Amino acid sequence: MSIDPSNIANPATIGSVAQPIGRRCLVINADDLGFSQQVNAAIDQALARGWISSSTLMANAPCCEEGVAVAQRHRSHASFGIHLNLTEFKPLTKTTELQRSGLLDEGGLFSGSIRELRGRPETMAACFDELDAQIQQVRSMGLEISHFDSHHHIHTIPWMLPVIRRLQKKHGIWRMRTTMNVYGRKLHSKPPLTRILAKKAWSTICRLRGSRMPQVFTGLDVFLEDPTRKPFQQSTSIELMCHPGQEGYGEDLFLLECCQKLLRESPYRLHTFMNIN
Repeated sequence: MSIDPSNIANPATIGSVAQPIGRRCLVINADDLGFSQQVNAAIDQALARGWISSSTLMANAPCCEEGVAVAQRHRSHASFGIHLNLTEFKPLTKTTELQRSGLLDEGGLFSGSIRELRGRPETMAACFDELDAQIQQVRSMGLEISHFDSHHHIHTIPWMLPVIRRLQKKHGIWRMRTTMNVYGRKLHSKPPLTRILAKKAWSTICRLRGSRMPQVFTGLDVFLEDPTRKPFQQSTSIELMCHPGQEGYGEDLFLLECCQKLLRESPYRLHTFMNIN
C-alpha cells in the first residue's frame, strides 16, 4: 500500500468544520496482534505512543503469547478484543468436519477458502467449536476480551451470523466491529449497490439482536483522505482499522503519526472499544 502524503488532510482545515453532535468516540484498532514478532513490536510501539486505543489478538497465531504480554502492558489505557480467525494458521481444534468442509488445506492449516463455502450445519458447528476454543484460549491467558472482530472479516459472512450469535450469548461479548461502510474515493473502491444493501441488512440484524457496534467502520487511510466527509461528521462512533507491522502496510505507523497530529486540531478524541454502546 503506497500512500501519497498529498492525500492526507491538512489539520488546519479540520477544526473549522461543523462538529458531530453528541459524544465523538473514535476508536483506532490495530488488527493481527500475535501474528508475528514484527507485528507485535509495531503494535507495542503504537500503543506506547498513544497512537491507537485498541487492538485485537489472534488466538491461533504463532506469537499469540507475546501478543498477550503486549496487551497486558497497555491494558490500563487500551482495549483488547479477539481477532476471530478461520483463514490462516493452524486451528486450535481438530475435527474431521474442519478438514472435510474445505476450511483446511492438506497440511492442516486454514486454507483461506471460507468465502467459497456454503454454510452447512456441520460446517457451522465446526466453526463455532473453533472460534469458541479461540475465545477460551485468550481468556485462559488472563486477557479480558472487549469485543469481536475477525481476520479477513469472516464474521460478516451471512451464514456466519448464527455462529457469531451463539458465541456472543455464550461469552457475553456484545461489542463487535461492524461491516465496512465508508470507502475511499478512488475509482472502483466502492462495492456495487447490491453488496452495500446486503451489508446494511447484516448490520441491522446484528444491532437488533443486541450487538453494540460503531456507526462507522473504515480504514485509517480512508479517514485521513478527508475527515470532514459527511459520514464522519454525522457519526458519534467511528472505528478505524490499521495493520502496523504487517507486510503490505509498511506506512501504517507513519499514517498513525499523521492521524495524531490531525486529531489535535479536530473535534475527534480517541476512546477504547469499551466506549461503544
